[in-house]
Amino acid sequence: MSALTKAALICGSGSMIILISILINLPFFVQIILLLCGLAVSVYGVFLLVKMVTHPVEKTSIASADEKTINPTKKKKRPSSTL
Repeated sequence: MSALTKAALICGSGSMIILISILINLPFFVQIILLLCGLAVSVYGVFLLVKMVTHPVEKTSIASADEKTINPTKKKKRPSSTL
């Protein structure tokens, strides 16, 4: 899973915690605890997203001229007998 997907899932899970704490009829103290936990998780997810924007990861997938990739020829697959 990519870092962007993980950060988005963390943000979404924090939002779901907040939504559940509001919708379910719980004691006031428990609702406040859930709201604060959801807020903390959402802020952490946003922090990860901002960190990815400010410090992007550089991919070095460009092969140098000295390295040559050799692709073997692919053999055709023949149908196997089912008898």
